[in-house]
Amino acid sequence: MTNSNSSATLRTSNLYEHPWYTQLQLLDDSMTSELKLQQKHRQDQTGQKSTKTCNKCSRTLPLQSFGRHSSSNYLRPECRECNNKLGKIRQNLRKRYGLPGESYQCPICLRTADELQGIGGKAGVWVVDHDHNTDTFRGHLCHSCNRGVGCFHDNVSELSRAINYLQTHASKI
Repeated sequence: MTNSNSSATLRTSNLYEHPWYTQLQLLDDSMTSELKLQQKHRQDQTGQKSTKTCNKCSRTLPLQSFGRHSSSNYLRPECRECNNKLGKIRQNLRKRYGLPGESYQCPICLRTADELQGIGGKAGVWVVDHDHNTDTFRGHLCHSCNRGVGCFHDNVSELSRAINYLQTHASKI
């Protein structure tokens, strides 16, 4: 003799009304939400985000849109599209203006290529410095000075404040 359990045999018409279906749906929803919470928790723990804002075009893009620095594992501050545009500009400027002669000195630090190589620089480390707003060539700089100017966003006011800061604290050193 078999016991007939009415909830065991379901008709298609009332399948979605069955308590098991509701429980399965809740379970599925909670698992999806839990997965999202786990990802968010992992991001909070590791400090990793899934998006980043490009410092050139100001678009917020997925991390896959950013290349890595050649010498480290860090993501570049500009997206691949902006980086490619900058690379073409630099390449065109290099073709047009070439490299300075052997006796050339960096106009900021006044070091020659030989002196730069002696302090850990690479031979011929001259870079083309250009105005990022107009893409016009300004001259050749050593890598360090070019980075320094870039860190101040080519902003004369910021550089002036840095000079004032250094002059103010020079007597304390």
